[in-house]
Amino acid sequence: MSEHVNSRAFWCDSCHVPLLGNICHACGSAGREISTAALVPVFRQEINYLKKRLTAELHTFLNDSEIWVTPGNHTYYGYGEALFRLSSTSTEIYELKTLKQSTSYRRSRDKTFKILHKANRPYVEQMQYEAEQFIRDTIREYKGLPVLVSFSGGKDSTVASHLVMNALGRSDVLHVFADTTIEFPDTYKYINEFQQEHPLTPFISSRSQLDFFETAQSIGPPSRILRWCCTTHKTNPLAKIINSLSPNQGVLTFDGVRRSESARRSKYQRITKQHKIVNEILASPIIEWSDLAVWIYMLFHGLNFNKAYKKGFRRVGCLYCPFNSDWSYEITKERYPQKYQRWQTFLMEQALRMAHPNPENFVDKGWRARAGGRGLDYYKASIESAPCLLSDSALSYQLLSGDIRSVRYFLRPLGLQTWIRSTNYSETFLIHDHVTNIMLASVEVSFQDKTVRINYLIEKGKLVFKQRIEKQLKKLQSCINCGACGAKCLLKALVITNQKFFIDENNCVSCLACVKHRCPAVDSLKKKGK
Repeated sequence: MSEHVNSRAFWCDSCHVPLLGNICHACGSAGREISTAALVPVFRQEINYLKKRLTAELHTFLNDSEIWVTPGNHTYYGYGEALFRLSSTSTEIYELKTLKQSTSYRRSRDKTFKILHKANRPYVEQMQYEAEQFIRDTIREYKGLPVLVSFSGGKDSTVASHLVMNALGRSDVLHVFADTTIEFPDTYKYINEFQQEHPLTPFISSRSQLDFFETAQSIGPPSRILRWCCTTHKTNPLAKIINSLSPNQGVLTFDGVRRSESARRSKYQRITKQHKIVNEILASPIIEWSDLAVWIYMLFHGLNFNKAYKKGFRRVGCLYCPFNSDWSYEITKERYPQKYQRWQTFLMEQALRMAHPNPENFVDKGWRARAGGRGLDYYKASIESAPCLLSDSALSYQLLSGDIRSVRYFLRPLGLQTWIRSTNYSETFLIHDHVTNIMLASVEVSFQDKTVRINYLIEKGKLVFKQRIEKQLKKLQSCINCGACGAKCLLKALVITNQKFFIDENNCVSCLACVKHRCPAVDSLKKKGK
C-alpha cells in the first residue's frame, strides 16, 4: 500500500466521514486521526439491536451510515467522536458534550456515501491500481499456471475477486469456495447471490465427506489450541479440488488474506509458495489493506456483500469457530437462535459424556481452551508395546483400535516393502530403505489378536525410525479418514478411497512428508494434564 494510504483511521470534521489518509479530497481539509485500530461501518440491523441495550439518550445519534466501530474494543463513533463502548455483558457510555453540538447535523444515507466516495477517491484509486498491477505481474511471473480465486464469501475475498476480474478484464476466472458445512447462513445466501450476479464466472464448492458434529463428537470440539476443523473440513477438501484441476503443475490462487486480521497472519508474505496445500502458490493482493480500506473500497464500487456484516458480525467464517469473539457468539444467539442452540446442546452433551467437572463452564467458554483428549478416547493417541521374547531388538505392539489390515499402508512411507508371507490370519514383510535398499525392519501382523511385531534391524538412526513407526501406528488407531496426510503428498500416492487409507506403492518414494505431518485426530485425542 502506498505511504499516502494509511492503516490508521482519520476523520474529516467538515464532511463527517472517515478517511484513508490525512487529507479529505472532498473539501481539502486536514483529517484528524481518531483511531489506530480497525474501523468498520455499522448498518441499520445492528443499530436496531444496539437500541435494545442502550439508553434512549443515545438513540438520537444512531443513524445509518453515520456510525462506525472499532471491532477490537467495540468503541462506537458518531460524527467522529466516541459515543460508547460495548462488551458482551456491559455498556460503558462516554461523555457526549462534543457530540451534542452536532445533533442538528442530518443527511441521507446516499448523500453520506457520495461524500465518502469523493473524500477517499484518490486513495481508493491508488490502492486499486497497485493491487491490480500486482495481480498482472504475478500472473506473468507464474505464466502457465491456472489462475483461480479463493472465495470464502467474506468481505476480503469479495474485494480480491473484484480486483482479479478487473485486472484481467474478464469475469471467467475460476472461483473456489471451501464449504466447511458450518458457514454462516448468510454466507450461503451470498454465495448464491454472487453466482447469479456473475453468471460467466465458473464456481466450484469443495466439501468434506466428514460430518462436522460426528467428527467433533469423536475427537472433541475444535479449540483455539486444537483447531482440527480447518484441516479436516477446509484444507483437505480444497486440496483435492486443486489437485484435480492441475495435478502436475499446480495453480496460482489469489485470496483476500490481510496481515491486520491476526498476529499469525501479520507474518505472512504477499506470495507464498509453501503452505498447507502442495503445488499451490498463494498471492494476496490486499495483504496490507486495513479493515477501513476494504470497506471503503466496497462502498466506493457499490459491491454487494455478505449480509451477516449488516447484522453486526465483524468477520464471517465458521459459525462455531473457537476464535469467534464473545460479541460474535452474542450476535449468533440473536440472529441464528436455532444454530446457536444446537451448538450449546452439543457442547453440554459433550461435557457430560467427558465427565467434565464443570459442564456449564465448558459450554460457556471452556471448550475453546480445550488442550487435550481428557474424557475422550485418548487411548487411541497412545501405543502399547512390550519386549518380544524372540529378539532383543524387537517390540510387540497391541493395536487398541483401527483397521489392523491397514498397517502395511501406514508403514509404507517409511520404506519399500518386500513380502514374505500373507494369509487370511497374518502377514509378514520387510521394510528397507528406498534409496540404499538397506534392511530397516521386519514386520509381522496378526489380524486375529491385532498385534504388530517389529524387529528393528537398523542401527544408525534406530531411535528416530522407531519414533516414526510408533507415530504411524498412533495415526492408524486415531484415523478418521480426513485426508490430511494425503494433502501433503507431492506425488499423490496417498489417498482415501471408500473411507479407507491407501498408498499406491508404485508412486510412493518415502519422502516422509505425510509422516512428518501432525495428525489432527491424534493431537485432539492426546491426553494432557491432570
